[in-house]
Amino acid sequence: MTNSKSHFLESIDRKYPAETSIVLRYRNAFTFGTEEEDARFKDLLKCTSIREGARIFYLLKYKGVEIFALDETSLMHTNTLKSIDGCVTTARCKLAGYDRVVLETGGNTGAALTAFGTRSGLETFCFIPQENLPLLNSKFFASKKAHLISVEDPGLVKKSTQLFEKLYGLKHIPETRWRIEASRFRGLRILEYMLEETKKFDWITQTISAAFGPIGIYWSFWNLGKNLGRVPRFLGIQQEVNCPMYRAWKARRPNLRSLKIDSTSKLLTPVMYDVKPHTYGTYRDLLGVLEKTKGALCTMSRSEFSTFLDRDFEGMGIRGLLKENGVEMGELKEKTGLIALAGTLKEIDAGTIRKGSRVLWCLTSGVSHEDSGAKAEFNISGLKGMLRDYGEQISLVASHG
Repeated sequence: MTNSKSHFLESIDRKYPAETSIVLRYRNAFTFGTEEEDARFKDLLKCTSIREGARIFYLLKYKGVEIFALDETSLMHTNTLKSIDGCVTTARCKLAGYDRVVLETGGNTGAALTAFGTRSGLETFCFIPQENLPLLNSKFFASKKAHLISVEDPGLVKKSTQLFEKLYGLKHIPETRWRIEASRFRGLRILEYMLEETKKFDWITQTISAAFGPIGIYWSFWNLGKNLGRVPRFLGIQQEVNCPMYRAWKARRPNLRSLKIDSTSKLLTPVMYDVKPHTYGTYRDLLGVLEKTKGALCTMSRSEFSTFLDRDFEGMGIRGLLKENGVEMGELKEKTGLIALAGTLKEIDAGTIRKGSRVLWCLTSGVSHEDSGAKAEFNISGLKGMLRDYGEQISLVASHG
């Protein structure tokens, strides 16, 4: 792999527009394992791809700062950037010969992994906080190979999944490296735009939990963007009630400290319910991104977000402005994407992002089509209860499909 601008641009498969699939468009920019593994994996990506489209457009000017949007919602099969994870993870599972997998989710990841996985023949066991069931679109779980399991205490979702994995010997997906791998495709969408459109960005902003996104994005910049020059600075935003990354960074601690969330209803964005992002081992990599780019983290409270939604942008609210640009947010039950924009404006107001800057805001989710029709096969009230009340039933499903 070379680091030249020409190599990257020449590797682009222009048969696939970015609006259709950034996975297929940029798959030849990477080498995945041995020559044989690489060819096989890229063939599998063609088979697992459904729609993983992304586009960049100018949104607004705020206090002298130009804000562009990376829309990773309206052109994605499941309406969030997790469609990329769904495509890449499914291809990884097929390459490894996995037929039956287990995963945990706040909503977006589970929908994507289930939708892409079952379409390719995988049997999926998806654990989710019970309170988050209304956030799902039932069509992604309609397959007989899709098993949805709700957990009353969101703090037990990860433990329930791990116990299930050990009991029945299923593969726990996705692996951390697969998530970062998926985010590299996002970085290449941005890189191509900056190289071909000659519109450089001073900042990239995104809501983060475990920070797979920025780690993958900046890997692409540093490994395939030699001719880019200075890379954009990174601003990560976390919800105030669940911000372990921000707290550790602000206190200059080398490690994260988990929080306790006994109900996702207390969260500004319930899909980001995970209070233990340190389990992925990504914090040091995020610190590397922040240090190299002179970036920053900030938080967003419920009151700050409410104020943001009431603000006027070019004669309309933010949802109206997005609608004019082809992004329909609806009732806004999933706020993760807009939290990043609210945080961007907050840091412009604070002077962190200066007048004259150009910002790329990542709209990672928010276009939702939940229908309240997703029903769990089992509901877990506790780990002991999981074995006592549902062990036999789950065992039959997990053992025989």
